[in-house]
Amino acid sequence: MASCVVTPVASAHRAQTPRASLAARRGVAAVRGFARGVSHPHARHRTIVTAAADDTTLPDDPPPDESSFGAPAWSGADGQDPISNEVLLKIVLSQISDAEVNKLVWQCLGYTASTDLDAETLEVCEVWSPENVFPKWAAAYPTPPDVIGVTRKYFPEIDAPVKAAVGALTRSVQQEHKQGIKTTLKHYGWKGYKMDGLTPNMTRRAQAANWLLYYRRELRGVSIETLKKRREERAAQEVTDGRTNAPTGSTKQGVV
Repeated sequence: MASCVVTPVASAHRAQTPRASLAARRGVAAVRGFARGVSHPHARHRTIVTAAADDTTLPDDPPPDESSFGAPAWSGADGQDPISNEVLLKIVLSQISDAEVNKLVWQCLGYTASTDLDAETLEVCEVWSPENVFPKWAAAYPTPPDVIGVTRKYFPEIDAPVKAAVGALTRSVQQEHKQGIKTTLKHYGWKGYKMDGLTPNMTRRAQAANWLLYYRRELRGVSIETLKKRREERAAQEVTDGRTNAPTGSTKQGVV
């Protein structure tokens, strides 16, 4: 099943550029280029948003060593990394639109887009396909879900699906990566949001940025076979550690 999103012609053309670069990054069919993630906007998941909300000085430790993670580093052959730290900073600073944040998440989950022209309305329609999405996520979301809440209307009948999708995205982040966005972006001057004035949109932007960082570090460019092997190893360790019923960050909540 494909999802059709109607957009102005100009914005549809702009959106095609990063998609082409991301598709090129995936390269061979054996590699799942852009997928992984799930989370929840409830208070227990807001540590990435509020833990550094005061004005105290954060520890002056060095930035994380990107080579120490499980995914290969961005080679630069396809141009600038579409989910670089600079891009993630723009997300939490609301310098990228809600729609564009959604698209970044969709692309990383594996949805692929093409454009079509409605013969009657002459509107350009983006058609999103789930063929390359990881099976567990595709089973739950055959069409790409809104994880930000682009309407910014928080009535339950409107916002409930958004809460569910961003909740799933956040819970899929492995436990050791839950604070990734805070520990990474503090080196760019971002200490997190303050509770005073915190909005659902801000919270979800931080959650989406944290998932994109997790995806970049552990999932991007790694074959599905390798990811499944790693999942099995982690699941065995969870049994040893007594974490099989953990509500978030375990293999049960992952997208692989």
